[in-house]
Amino acid sequence: MPELVHGEGEAERAVLRGLRLAVVLSAAILVIEAFGAYYSRSLAVTVDALHNIPDILAFAVSFTALRGAEHGAFDRFTFGSHRFEVFAGLLNGALILGTGAVFGYEGLVAVLQRSSFAGPVDAAWVLAVAVPTLVLRTANLLSLGRLPSRARDLNLRSVLLHLAGDLAITGAVLGAGVVLLLRPAWSAADPVAAVGIAALLVYQSLPLFRDAWEVLTESTPRHLSLDAIVGAALATPHVTQVHDLHVWSVCPTLVCMTAHVQVDEMSVREGMAVVESLRAKMADQFGILHATFEVEVRTA
Repeated sequence: MPELVHGEGEAERAVLRGLRLAVVLSAAILVIEAFGAYYSRSLAVTVDALHNIPDILAFAVSFTALRGAEHGAFDRFTFGSHRFEVFAGLLNGALILGTGAVFGYEGLVAVLQRSSFAGPVDAAWVLAVAVPTLVLRTANLLSLGRLPSRARDLNLRSVLLHLAGDLAITGAVLGAGVVLLLRPAWSAADPVAAVGIAALLVYQSLPLFRDAWEVLTESTPRHLSLDAIVGAALATPHVTQVHDLHVWSVCPTLVCMTAHVQVDEMSVREGMAVVESLRAKMADQFGILHATFEVEVRTA
């Protein structure tokens, strides 16, 4: 019997190219915004610049994990490198949450005290940073959005949502720059934008902790229904009963299951055909890439 795949098929070249481009563009944005934060003295630009660091980490980890998936399992890690994504996600979530909390506090202090972060904000520099950042992030989102739908389903849904949030952050920076350019006296526009950005970062971090918790506690993935899985299995010819069903995730993109299935009296070859049919159905209908079935013959 062929060895079951552990999600290695998800490491498509198009996905790897998209993630490589995401790392390069995020690094370019970091450099642009680092200069902009220094010269503009803007708290909003500073927050956005620092939050690029966990972004780069997230894209790099996804890229490395998918490259590792190409090599499959090895002796010490029989599911390959997939679980490393979970611990990296926890680290990424902590960095994003910490950035949002620290600079959210700084922004609130600046708003309440009607003060600036590092001196008067230069609106021209804010706009000089926001416009190219908006272009690069849009290019990043469009590049990853053009990947095949199945690749997006497996790997990039959370990344795409994160990039959409980054565009909203860029919009907040751009809006603050426009307000300050037209109304220089409205100095509160910059710390208010910083508080909004910080709140969005805190919000973005929460799903990372939730996903890690669900994986590490081996919970049934939220998007799956055990009743639907059992129903699909029972709809397979010759399957009469399903029990001892377990469904869990090795990482958010690799779902596994085990189950005992009762079948009619048949030959071993026929029984294995039923198992292959069940595996194909689990993969196609539920995205379960690693399904193990123990076959039991129905007794009279």
